Amino acid sequence: MSAQSTSAALSLSLRRSAIAAALGLSLCFVALPEPAVAEPTVAQEDEKKKKKRRKQRGKVVKATVVPVAPAEPAPKEEAPAETVAAETVAEEAAAEDASTQDAGPAESAAAEEAAARKAAAQQERADREAAAAEAREAKRADREAKRRAEQEQKEQERADRAAAKQQEEDQRTAEREQQREAEQAEQAARAAADREATRQREEAREAKRAEAEAAAQAKAEARAEKEARRAAAETAQAESEAATAEPAVVSTRSAAPAPEPERPAAAPARTADRPAPAPANDVRAGDLSETIQVREVLLDVLVTDRKGNVLEGLSPADFEVTEDGRPVEVTSVVFYGGAEELQSAGIEERRTDRYFMLLFHDQAQAAPFLRAAQLDNGRWVQKWIDEELQPNDQVAVLGYDVRLKVFQDFTTDKVLLSQAVEAAARGGAREPDRWRTEEADPARDGSPSLLINLPKGKALSRETRRIQNALELIGRASEGIVGRKNLMLFSAGFGDIDQIGVWTPDPRFYPPMKESLNTGNVDVYSIDLVGSRRGAPQGRDINDALSAISNDTGGNYYATFANALTPLRNVADDNLGYYLLSYRSEFERGTSGYREVKVKVARPEGGKKPKVKARKGYRFGT
Repeated sequence: MSAQSTSAALSLSLRRSAIAAALGLSLCFVALPEPAVAEPTVAQEDEKKKKKRRKQRGKVVKATVVPVAPAEPAPKEEAPAETVAAETVAEEAAAEDASTQDAGPAESAAAEEAAARKAAAQQERADREAAAAEAREAKRADREAKRRAEQEQKEQERADRAAAKQQEEDQRTAEREQQREAEQAEQAARAAADREATRQREEAREAKRAEAEAAAQAKAEARAEKEARRAAAETAQAESEAATAEPAVVSTRSAAPAPEPERPAAAPARTADRPAPAPANDVRAGDLSETIQVREVLLDVLVTDRKGNVLEGLSPADFEVTEDGRPVEVTSVVFYGGAEELQSAGIEERRTDRYFMLLFHDQAQAAPFLRAAQLDNGRWVQKWIDEELQPNDQVAVLGYDVRLKVFQDFTTDKVLLSQAVEAAARGGAREPDRWRTEEADPARDGSPSLLINLPKGKALSRETRRIQNALELIGRASEGIVGRKNLMLFSAGFGDIDQIGVWTPDPRFYPPMKESLNTGNVDVYSIDLVGSRRGAPQGRDINDALSAISNDTGGNYYATFANALTPLRNVADDNLGYYLLSYRSEFERGTSGYREVKVKVARPEGGKKPKVKARKGYRFGT
């Protein structure tokens, strides 16, 4: 074997070793002796190369072109860097083998050396790429581990926050429950205290009423005994005079008989509704005094013609009174009126007292637009007091916002009344002493008192949380004042409206209010704060309450007027002259209830039926 053949065999062995190293294969090649081959001459090699080049240049490929829709290239899978490098080395080695077979010995040696160097470089590059891949994989693993650790930490923090929030919510719930239990206990204690206070107040009121009834009974018995003694004395005097005059008639038969002395008529009683004593000759006095109680009922009656003029000179026989449909006998009539009416009235017993109560219902907090109307009404009321109030007119000034306030008790002092009206109309003001407890003062110019019959201290606030309660309390406090009481209510309305926007009387508050006002002889004159400007949604229908309570107590409802002076004058004119009737009513002792009363006046001869206004009932019993 020649040296050239040996060199070629060695070069082939080196190339195979490089390829095996690139592919990671451990191959063992055994150099076998190759058969002797005759070496081609230079001319033969040159001819062979020329043929190869001519063959490559003249090769023509005939093909038929068929249009085919382009297919989407299949996604290539990236091979690992080591595999790519090995394949590259193998391809290059194969190309070098092909070129070596065609090249000469010198060129083959150079090509083999270049291929070895290139294979080493590629191996080095493959090693670097593998190391870089390992580093990238390590970094990715580190990042993934870090991300998982951060996520676990966030999850733990979220769980801790949720646990803390739940614990805080549980604590708040426990605190609210404890607070609610404490409030319930406090409300129960307050309710028990209120019930006890109410019971004690009722007991005191019952005791006071019993004492008053006993005193009235004793006074009535004393009066009856006095009347009986006076009647006996008059009878004895008449018999004595008759005995003295009889001889004169016998001796002088032409003389005229002596005239019978004129006896003064007994004045009717002017007391509030109270039990009246049974007559001395009443057969029931000894048998039924334990079960039947007789009460003297007073009714104030306005009687006018169709033009509003007071009808004067009416007697008990001119009135027809029915109680629960049964006629009763009117025992006395008292006329109340001014000086002009007193001169022309034909009734012997007359009074000039008139009672007015001014109640300002402060609703500006719920409807601020009412403040201006209320202040304007207050100015007109002050003008009415200064210019048109009569000397004997008794006036009280009241207010209501969330409770009843007494700014001025009954008085005839115009200065005090004007100051009280200003404070009440301003709204939100406090009365002179918020928790004032005022007793009756004998020296207070002879005026009656509302405060003496009202609850004292904070009880007044607790019992007047609704305006219906306040009106009911005013009616009870007025029972001891004899005569017609006129309550001028400045309000936009009260109560609630239902789902269809209609006001209906609340059965819990309206009937007791109406009965109390009628029993106390209180006539309500409602003066609408909004008047003809009504249209605000807050007061569209609650003014029906004003009309209802005015009609049920014998008063009037004023909704349209230029200013408040017009209804004030109308109320004063209604009270220029009225009659106070009295009659007796019986009921069983220990019972209570409400009786309806109707009053009619006989039609004057040749005239039209007069207009009559009177209260429509009263409460009796305890």
